[in-house]
Amino acid sequence: MIWLFLPGVELSLLAGAAPVDSKVPVLEVRVEGGPGGLYGWAAYHSTEGIFCHERKTGPSPTGEVANERKRLARLLIFFALKEATGKEPGPWGIFTGIRPTKIVHRLLDRGCNREQTVEILCRDYAVRAGKAELITGIALRQRPLLLPLANNPGQVSVYIGIPFCPTRCLYCSFPAYSLNRHRQWVAPFTEVLLAEIRAVGEELCHHNLEVQSIYFGGGTPTSLAAEQLAELLEAANLYLRTAGTVEFTVEGGRPDTLSLERLRICAGAGVTRLSINPQSMQERTLKVIGRDHSVEDVYRAVEAARNVGFPVLNMDVIVGLPGEGVADVESTMEHIKGLAPENVTVHTLAVKRASRLLDELSNHPLPTGEEAAAMWEVTRKYAAGSGMVPYYLYRQKRMLGNLENVGYALPGRECVYNIQMIEERQTVIGLGAGAGSKWVNPRDGSLINQYNPKDPQDYIRRLPELIKRKIDKLAAIR
Repeated sequence: MIWLFLPGVELSLLAGAAPVDSKVPVLEVRVEGGPGGLYGWAAYHSTEGIFCHERKTGPSPTGEVANERKRLARLLIFFALKEATGKEPGPWGIFTGIRPTKIVHRLLDRGCNREQTVEILCRDYAVRAGKAELITGIALRQRPLLLPLANNPGQVSVYIGIPFCPTRCLYCSFPAYSLNRHRQWVAPFTEVLLAEIRAVGEELCHHNLEVQSIYFGGGTPTSLAAEQLAELLEAANLYLRTAGTVEFTVEGGRPDTLSLERLRICAGAGVTRLSINPQSMQERTLKVIGRDHSVEDVYRAVEAARNVGFPVLNMDVIVGLPGEGVADVESTMEHIKGLAPENVTVHTLAVKRASRLLDELSNHPLPTGEEAAAMWEVTRKYAAGSGMVPYYLYRQKRMLGNLENVGYALPGRECVYNIQMIEERQTVIGLGAGAGSKWVNPRDGSLINQYNPKDPQDYIRRLPELIKRKIDKLAAIR
C-alpha cells in the first residue's frame, strides 16, 4: 500500500510514538474497537508537515473483525499518503491483491444487494465507482456458476501444465522452457505426466469425485509433437473426464503451433474451448516481443479452428506493449472483432521480475499509466460492441496504470475454469510441471495451495512424492 504512493521507499518498523525531531518520514497508524465498530487514525510525518486522516466505522459488513481492522488501517494509510503526496495511484483504492471479486462475493453472501455492495466498495475500500460497478457486475454474473461450498464437495476441476514453448516472449515470467534449448526433456516429461494423470484420475474415481472442467495450459501445450499431444488428451479423457465435465480447454496460445493435424486431434478429443492468443495484431510489435508468428498466422489458425468446429474460441490481447499506442490497440481490436471469437481476454502489461523485459526496459519504452488506461477503455468498448460481457477479473503486481486483466465472453460462453480458479470456491488439482493445486475445504472454505516443481527434471524426479501428496489431499477433502 505504501509503495503505491512512495515507490521503492525503504521501510522499517518503529515501536512506540514517532520521534518528535525525526528527519526521516514516519507513518503512524492506530486502530481500536470491536464488533460494534472501529475507530482509527493515521499520521504521516514528513519535512512538509503532518498529514492525518481519521475514521469511525459501524458494525462490520462482513462480520470479520480482524480483517476489518486491517482494512481500516490500509484505508487510513491510503488517505493520509494521498493527502501528503497528492498522488492518485489508480482506480482500485486499497485493493492490492489478485482477486478483488472475492470481497464482492463475501458481501453478496451476507445479503448485500448490488447498490449496497457498490457503496461499500467505494466507501470502505476507496475503489472508484466504475471499478466497483465492474467487479460487482462480474460477481453477480458468476453466482449461478459458483455452487455454495456445502453443495460442491464432490466436484473439482483439473489443470494440466505443459512447461514448453517454441520461444520465450519478452514479457513472460511463467515457468516455460523453450523447445530450442530443452527439447530433450519433452519425452520423459510426457511419460511422467501420463503417470500423474492416471494416478490422480484413479483416485478421483475411487472417491466418486466429478471433474467439472479440464484445462491444458502452460507454456504452450500445442508446441508438443502431435502424437504426444494426442496421448495426453486421450489420457485426460480416459482418467479425468466424467459425466459432469462441462468444459475442456486447450491453450493453443501461439497460432504458429496450430497445425491442422493438432487442431483435428484436439477436436477429436472433445476439446470444447481453444485459445488462440495473438497478444497484438501489429506485425512490428510481434517481432519486438518475440512471438515468432505473424498476423496472417492468426487468421490462418482461426479459420482452420472454425472449419474443424470448436464451440468456443478465446483470444488474448495485451494492452501496454512496448511501442504501442491507443491507435495500435484500436487496430488490434478491429482485427479481433472481425474474427468473432466467443471469448476475449484482455491483459494489462505487467513488468515481471523474471521477464527479459525488466532487464531491457531502456530498449523498450512503455506507455504511461494514463495511456494504458485509455487502451484498456478501447478494449472494453470493442468487447461491449461485440456483445460480450466481463465475466472474470484478476490483478497482478507491477501492472501499468495499476489496472487489471479482464475476461469477456458472449453470454452463456463464459469459461467455467477461469471463474473457479480465480474465485477459489472449488478445489482445482494441478498436474504437470509448475502446476498449482488449490485444495478447498468445503466445510469452512479454507484454502491450501500446493505446487509441483517448475523444473521438468525436478518434477520427473519427485513424481512419487507428488502423487502421494495429492492422494492424501483428495481423501481429506472428500
